[in-house]
Amino acid sequence: MLPPPLPYLMLPAFLLLSVTTAAYFDLRWRRIPNWLVGATIVLSLVWHTWSSGLDGLKMSVAGLLVGMALLLPLYLLKGMGAGDVKFFAAIGAAVTFNHVLSVFVFAALIAGGMALFRVLFARAFVATLSNIVDILNRFLHGRFSPHPVVGLANEKALVIPFGVSVAAATWLFVLLGAQ
Repeated sequence: MLPPPLPYLMLPAFLLLSVTTAAYFDLRWRRIPNWLVGATIVLSLVWHTWSSGLDGLKMSVAGLLVGMALLLPLYLLKGMGAGDVKFFAAIGAAVTFNHVLSVFVFAALIAGGMALFRVLFARAFVATLSNIVDILNRFLHGRFSPHPVVGLANEKALVIPFGVSVAAATWLFVLLGAQ
């Protein structure tokens, strides 16, 4: 006889609730609350420890660290908020080291599509291309500092809520059965 599936669906169900809540907060208030990040991290660490022992805890902590490391450079360059970095670290804890890169690739592709739509909708294609060339030129010349125009400090900059793309990527990840 097979064990009941309910306990094995609890983490994916909580994860989907968490990312959906984060997407709502990010869309509505441009913030991802720390209580949501903390709850996601704690539940993920406890779940993986309970289900797989010390190995599960190690994989979850590794996922958290990789998730944070993937987005930290963008935060340091003021291209992303701290809430996005912390929340993606929480997603890394939930999906573990084995899958955090997959979710990241999904999220990056979705964010790229969102950004392209935003640029086209705002009719800012030429200005965006100019900014991209400027950013690449700065990097090629060793200037790793926040861009004066493209960044969170500029209220006129075109931005997208990265929490929404992370939520969509996580939904795809769970629905495709990768969890």
